[in-house]
Amino acid sequence: MKKVYLAAVAGNLGMLTVGQYFGWASPSLPILLQGKDETYPVRLTSEEASWVASLLMLGAMTGSIICAFIVNIIGRKNTMLFAAVPSIISWLMIAFATSSWELYISRFLAGLSTGFTYTITPLYIGEISPANIRGNFGSMLTVISKIGTTLEYVIGPFLSVKHLALVSLIGPCLFFVIFVWLPESPYHLMRRNAKEKALNSLVQLRGKEDVHEEIDTIERSVKIDLANKSNLRELFCIPANRRALIAVVSLGTIHQLSGVQAVEQYAELIFNEMGNNLEGKYSTMILGVVQVISTIVCMFITDRSGRKLLLIISAIGSACSTAMVATYFNLQHNNVDTSNLKWLPAVGVIMYVIMFSVGLSALPFAMIGELFSMNVKALGSMINMIIAGIISFGVTKLYLVIADNLGIHVSFWIFTGCSLAGALFMLIYVPETKGKTLEQIQEELQRSSGVQIKNFQKTQKKLQKAYRM
Repeated sequence: MKKVYLAAVAGNLGMLTVGQYFGWASPSLPILLQGKDETYPVRLTSEEASWVASLLMLGAMTGSIICAFIVNIIGRKNTMLFAAVPSIISWLMIAFATSSWELYISRFLAGLSTGFTYTITPLYIGEISPANIRGNFGSMLTVISKIGTTLEYVIGPFLSVKHLALVSLIGPCLFFVIFVWLPESPYHLMRRNAKEKALNSLVQLRGKEDVHEEIDTIERSVKIDLANKSNLRELFCIPANRRALIAVVSLGTIHQLSGVQAVEQYAELIFNEMGNNLEGKYSTMILGVVQVISTIVCMFITDRSGRKLLLIISAIGSACSTAMVATYFNLQHNNVDTSNLKWLPAVGVIMYVIMFSVGLSALPFAMIGELFSMNVKALGSMINMIIAGIISFGVTKLYLVIADNLGIHVSFWIFTGCSLAGALFMLIYVPETKGKTLEQIQEELQRSSGVQIKNFQKTQKKLQKAYRM
């Protein structure tokens, strides 16, 4: 079993750089806006800064589309290795940029890598993991991402923009060197009709020779999936696939509309607006550490508490937290004396990070690898990434615009409303996947979808009968 732990950790290492990209903007944008780094030739306006922050997600959408087309051709492992290439180029471009356009291109390339990594990593981790610890491994994706973000928060204020980029370059290089030695997903190898290689891969991952029962289960699952086509019609018209798509896309949408991009990428600017005695950069460091601890807690309780309960608690907690921040800035906007309430937005942001990390941070991505059947997994993941990318781009780009023109409180009230609506959706629609194999999850989705169709047909018949009467 030791090899599967190594594969999970190494596979998720690609997320370290993704986290660094999200965290890079917080310490770097204030420097680029105010021209504090005299050794770096680029200066940005507020409009340019919003593009530098948001182009990451446009690149992520493009990366997810490319990933969906190549993942079943070159394999999960090779796709993950390929994702490191634009990442390395991006950090080098940031380090040696001489204009805002070079930063735009570098952030778009960073987004390409992000799209690849976010699309393929849940697939790989979901396919190599035993059912009883798959939730832990899936949540590890976000833990490592948040560690990357926190690294940028902690070291960014003390390094020049160039040196921060060069230090961050270590992440993708380390991932490539380690991951290149690890096995391919047995599901993909079986899909390529390489049963012997799939068996060897599973033996390495499980650390034992007796894996024949599991490899037979994988083979049956793959044959069933390959018997079905992998296209948009299959994704949208098959009830089980459609339910999985709605659940995953909705979770990704709630994840973004809860305000995570605004908090992560503009953390230092938000803290500076609060007027606390503690400098924004130090508050941001505390925020990053709290974020990492919270996601680690989530990783260890996911397979004990279940996904659905944690998601609902996380959404309600996030709503309450952003409401605290919105209330403070709302009072400030209305010229109410807030000198005795300076603690309120800081506590709200910290509480947001804690509550968001409990479920919304990691579980939407972990469930990508669980809910989709193999034949539409890459396609479903791509669609989820595109929609989440569009929303994330909108949140990141418009946050500064709304904050400058209408007030910070408006943005945070929007985040609050979206989180509450998300909690209601999760309660009604999202299925529980705790402790179930990928095959069992598909069977349950098919059964529940069948029940929904039968109920709909019964309702139609009753309405027709009533109409005739």
